[in-house]
This record gives sequence, C-alpha cells and structure tokens, in this order.
Amino acid sequence: MLAGYMMPGHPLGMHITITPWVRLCTLTDEFPANMYFKTYSYNALSQGWLLLRDLKLAQQNKLSSKATFVTQVIGCIMGALLNYVTMISIVQNQATILESAEGTNIRSGAQIQQFNTLAIAWSIAPKMFSVGARYEWVTIAFLIGFITPLPFYIMHRHFPQQRIWPYLNTSIILWYLGYLFVGLNASLTSYYILGAFGQFYLRRYRPQYFVKWNYLISAALDGGTQVMVFLATFAVFGGSGKSVPFPTWAGNRTDHYDYCAYNALS
Repeated sequence: MLAGYMMPGHPLGMHITITPWVRLCTLTDEFPANMYFKTYSYNALSQGWLLLRDLKLAQQNKLSSKATFVTQVIGCIMGALLNYVTMISIVQNQATILESAEGTNIRSGAQIQQFNTLAIAWSIAPKMFSVGARYEWVTIAFLIGFITPLPFYIMHRHFPQQRIWPYLNTSIILWYLGYLFVGLNASLTSYYILGAFGQFYLRRYRPQYFVKWNYLISAALDGGTQVMVFLATFAVFGGSGKSVPFPTWAGNRTDHYDYCAYNALS
C-alpha cells in the first residue's frame, strides 16, 4: 500500500531521472515499482515467519539454536534448488493449466498470479483503498487488526485465573482464517482436526504423550508432506510431462473435491 501511494500508476516499473550531486550528467533508469515492492516485502515476511516457526519448534524439542540455524541454512539452499527445478519442469509441462483462471484440484497459478493482480491493485491504491473509495475496508482492516487482540488482552489482565485467554492468539487465528477464501479449502480441515487433537485432547488428558510425541509428529508431518508433494508432483501429477490418473475414492472425489454441495449443484 505504501508503494502504491508513493508510485501510483506504476505496477511494474517507472522511469526516473537521477541527477548526481556533482551535476555532471543526468541518468534515466527503470525503477522497480509495486511488483518488486510486493515480491520482496511479502517473501521477506514469509521467510521470517517460517524461520521463527522452526526456531520455536526446535526450542520446544530442546534442540540447540546453532544446530537449528545451520539446518535451516542447509534446508534453504537445498529447497531453493529443488523448487527451481520443480518450477521449471511444471511450467514447461503444465503451462495451460497455470494460465487458466480456474486451475485444477492439483495445481493452479493463482498464488503466483496474485503478484500480478496485487501489483496492479496497489498501483491504483489512492483510487481503490482510500477513505470513501470502493475498497476502503481494506485500509480500515489495519485498524481492525490492531483492535481485535485488545479485548483478549484486557480479559487476560483482569481475569488471570481464567487460563483460556493466553491461548487465544488472534494473529494465528486470523492468519489461518484468511486461507478460507481461496479455492478448494477442504485440506484446511486436517489442520484444525490435528491441532485440536494435539493441543486440546492430548495436552489435557494425555500430557505424557503430548510432551513426548506431539512436536516430533508435527515435524514429521511437515517434512513428510513436503517430500510426498515433491515425489507426487513428478510421479503422479504430471510435473515431468506425463500424469497418472489417481484412483477415485472417498478422499479423492472427482465431482466436487471439497464435498461442497454448492459446487456439486453448480
């Protein structure tokens, strides 16, 4: 939003004239605008969030910070290489699907296309998000995000004996609620089921299992999912150019993947 107000009307880049201090010459160059601002700020924020998540997981499992950081650096380098190879292969073999507006239940270009969309949207921010504009609630949401945690904080300060308030982390709750507006979101159900099972049932009624297994299984699920996605991309989902039809069963419906009756009727 800041970039949109600073460089309105320039989603990709803008020509600027630079006059050196000594004024011997004048330089005209292409200055990266909203697209670059969005890309670097979003990815820096995401990588920082993932770094903190892994450090917290390591701390809960009594791992040293040095070993954790070294592992993260190695994983970041390997992940960048594997992601690049995967991206090149998928783009070459599945370009038609990635360019379509709908995509499929396996892949779509929606996440990448949001950079193009938001670059254009932010470039006209003064006309779209200012007070009185059509999407003024986007700007007002900053104030809502600031106010939302305050009632829980106040209740925690005045009623510390009620242990529920420290566990209501509005940042995490609202972050994952934001995923519910994109495409097929039935996969998010597993997040809530596993989270409730571990953090509520095991932590309250089986604390010995919680301490011993909860975070280890969490790390195993994350790592196993990433490995399986990488293998399935090439072996099943056509990342290498040839896809293998996956069997139709209760967990892989072909009519409406997320069991949404609205989608089935439409």
